[in-house]
Amino acid sequence: MVPGCIAPKQNPDLSANSTFEQFSTIPDNVKKPVKFPDEKATALKYYSSESSQIQLVKLESQLPLPTPDGSILKRDVNPITPPSNLPEIEGTPVSKGGPLTLQEVLDSLEENYPLLRAIEQERILAGGRLLSSMGAFDLNLTASGNSQDPATYNNYRSNLGMNQLLPFGGIGTFAGYRTGFGEFPTYYLDQKTADGGEFRAGVNIPLLRDKNIDRVRAGLQQARIDTQIAEPIIERQRLDFQRAAARTYWGWVGAGQRFKISERLVKLAVERDAQLKAKVEAGPTANIERVDNQQNIAFRNGLLVQAQRAFQQATIDLSLFLRDPAGTPTLAGLERLPMFPNEIKQMELGRFDEYVQMALDQRPEPQRLRLQKERVTVDLRLAENQNMASMNATITGAQDVGYGKSPLSGPNGLDRSSLNAGLALGLPLQQREARGKIVVGKAQLAQLNQQLRHTEDQVRSEVQDNYSALERAFEFYQQAKKRVELAKVVASAEREQLLLGRSDVLRVTLREQAAFEAEIFEIGAQQDFFRAQAEFKIALGLSAKEEIVLEQNKKPPQ
Repeated sequence: MVPGCIAPKQNPDLSANSTFEQFSTIPDNVKKPVKFPDEKATALKYYSSESSQIQLVKLESQLPLPTPDGSILKRDVNPITPPSNLPEIEGTPVSKGGPLTLQEVLDSLEENYPLLRAIEQERILAGGRLLSSMGAFDLNLTASGNSQDPATYNNYRSNLGMNQLLPFGGIGTFAGYRTGFGEFPTYYLDQKTADGGEFRAGVNIPLLRDKNIDRVRAGLQQARIDTQIAEPIIERQRLDFQRAAARTYWGWVGAGQRFKISERLVKLAVERDAQLKAKVEAGPTANIERVDNQQNIAFRNGLLVQAQRAFQQATIDLSLFLRDPAGTPTLAGLERLPMFPNEIKQMELGRFDEYVQMALDQRPEPQRLRLQKERVTVDLRLAENQNMASMNATITGAQDVGYGKSPLSGPNGLDRSSLNAGLALGLPLQQREARGKIVVGKAQLAQLNQQLRHTEDQVRSEVQDNYSALERAFEFYQQAKKRVELAKVVASAEREQLLLGRSDVLRVTLREQAAFEAEIFEIGAQQDFFRAQAEFKIALGLSAKEEIVLEQNKKPPQ
């Protein structure tokens, strides 16, 4: 006991005093404390004779103080329980194989991703509409038969005909065969045929309106354009899915690498705990050093649990793109985790204009708008066609076969041939429908021209943005890599100093934490670089698994 002090009240667990009741050694210039009536109060009031200020001192109840022999520091603490191993995710089969590559993920997406399969139906839908529009040029067959018996004039008639619209010139053709046997009144003698029946054929030729284009051929042309429009629509969705798959894949790789670094960080602290335990038992090291290290183990175990959860979440997200041949999502575990590629190369600089031109040629958005312009141009041509006068020529020929007799057929019966030619003219006087459609068509073309201009500007800006992002991501990685190298050197040196007794756990912990943060920083830099690389390829209109190849015979601008 220190002379001149009253012994504190002891707590059996903490060996610490709770309140001071009095001080026996107080300087003469400070008045003794006045005890308040409340026994639980811990506030003491002092009055200074040198100053008129009043100070209120509050002493915490149950304040733990070390005992003179330091027993609290020598007591062994409860062992740290490590977190459980990474549990398996239930409900989804596990992916088998070696280290997973981006190529494998993209191949799986191409073959089994449901949304890609769904959008590819656009190609079939467009093909079906094209087939339907071609039905206007189908060969049509007609047949009929009539019998009038008993009647004043007993006769029997039959007719078989075919007609077809040709896909050029607006020409329509027809042919047929008919029979007319029996008795016919004079005004229906044209229905009577020779014994072998009558063959006929003819053609209808537009001379003005519908000569170059008509509704049927316009529909066919637009249906063919629609089959071409389906391709950029599908390609746009494919690029979006590939972008999402690439980002998810590199996020999964990054989460796995963070998990492994967290494991190594815990392992370092656990190994140090064994070393500190031996030093504490030998005597030269205070137990508080080991306690500090053990709380650091608990902290790092928490980081490890968070890294486990992040990796599981990334694995589940990746399973949407990584599917088996049946299309079922599969989980890629740690055994399939690859390292980031060792060589991170800078893209070819100084050829920005070539990158932009490649994007304008490859990107599906400008292609779709150009095709839509062609489709509207067909509507405009049809409207201009409808503004013209209608003039159609018709030529028909008929030939009876066999012998027949009619009151009007003469001595040679019905062995006759006929050839008819006709011309029909039509002209709507106001043409408001056609003129209105012309106005609509021109306005739609103007809209599409402006949309195409904006789309090309947008493509150029996306190339600029991704070009900048990829170039800066490379520089960012270089700095992060250098930081990791230096942080590891410092942490390793601090650990050696601890073994030599020239450092303490706090310093080592800070150095290791700095190295850990630097490695996490580097993983983020690698992840950002490869994501930026995939984004740049998508911006150029290329697949995420394609290599960027420029024409080698072009020199970069000086």
